[in-house]
Amino acid sequence: MLLPGAAPAAPTDEVQALVNRGQFKEAYERGRRYPDLLGEPGFDYWFGLAAIDAGHPGEGTLALERYIVLYPNDRAARLELARGYFLMRDDDRAKAEFGDILATSPPPKVRDNVRGYLDAIRVREARYRKTFSFFAEFGTGYDSNVNGGVANGTVRLAIGPVIIDATGQKTDNGFLYAAAGGQVNIPLVPGWSAFVGASGDTRNHFTADPFDLRSFTVSGGAARTRERDLLRLTAAYGNLWLDNTRFRDLGSLTGEWYRQTSESTTWSTFAQWGQLGYTGNNQPRDADLLVAGGGWRRVLGGPNRWTVTATANAGEERNRKERHDLSRRMYGGRVGLSMLPRDGLTLSLAASAQGSYYDDADPFFIDRRRDWFYALEAASEHAIDKQWTVRFDVAVTRNRSNIDLYDFNRNIAAVKLRYDLR
Repeated sequence: MLLPGAAPAAPTDEVQALVNRGQFKEAYERGRRYPDLLGEPGFDYWFGLAAIDAGHPGEGTLALERYIVLYPNDRAARLELARGYFLMRDDDRAKAEFGDILATSPPPKVRDNVRGYLDAIRVREARYRKTFSFFAEFGTGYDSNVNGGVANGTVRLAIGPVIIDATGQKTDNGFLYAAAGGQVNIPLVPGWSAFVGASGDTRNHFTADPFDLRSFTVSGGAARTRERDLLRLTAAYGNLWLDNTRFRDLGSLTGEWYRQTSESTTWSTFAQWGQLGYTGNNQPRDADLLVAGGGWRRVLGGPNRWTVTATANAGEERNRKERHDLSRRMYGGRVGLSMLPRDGLTLSLAASAQGSYYDDADPFFIDRRRDWFYALEAASEHAIDKQWTVRFDVAVTRNRSNIDLYDFNRNIAAVKLRYDLR
């Protein structure tokens, strides 16, 4: 098909036919034989496509710019022009063109393609330009056991049956939730960047005020990016507040390594050291924490764009007050599956388990405590637009213990509205 205003048929048709066969280098070389046809819109279009895919985006974008002056509503041409800017690393003009394409409500495949380029631009900009990201989240939900309490008011311990105080029994309640945070990424030298961020959240129960939670965390560190690797070192410090009273502090140092072994597969490993510091009557629980683990992520593709993830971890919580009954070894894992059945909708399902094995028996309980925690989580996330998403979460959790006092069930459901700025 010859475009409106095309040059004499033979040269333009030659270039077009080679482009349609994917022979871009040959099409580019053929087009260069006819410099007198540059400026003819039909020739400019096909020569522009050939030049961009043959590795000459500068010539290609010049040709497409001339064409778009005459045909500004040709979305396919604008997409190729944006791709040319991307290949030239002219990120500002590429983002502008890609943004204009998204504003026209293109088909889902085109929209996904454009968003992939925009994500790649954001990653690339982080290497040489200061970037800032921010999020805010608001929601409400229901928790069947806000305090992790026992279901039965009487439990059997080594000393016999014990009646549990009301504050230790299972309490259900609704809640309101809010969270916000931001991060600044600062490039240092090629391949190296520094970052600093902060985040906080609050959970207020409708009537169970003693179990209201607040947390705030600040973090910073450095990252090293290479072609297929990301290495990151993060230092963080945070507080957890229970009913407006500081309950626990956590300082940590975390190292991470991500390696992309193919276009669809990424492996990761991490190690974390931390210090837990409690307040008031809980100070005997102060501990050092060491955790290490690894993960795997694979994009399976297909019509629903399936993705599967798996992680495993092992760690130790070593009490600093010589309370060996509060020291424990931990082993856990998680598997997850997500899909995108249609544009803007993500569905996910995950299952996790963790075992905790304590080093010594509490004199009160005699037996050494052993816990097994299980969780099944499901979520759906709907993108309203580029910044706003609505998320529905359901989590079913069980903690099984050889000591009845620590055995509980908990189910949580929530709906959240989230805003992202990147």
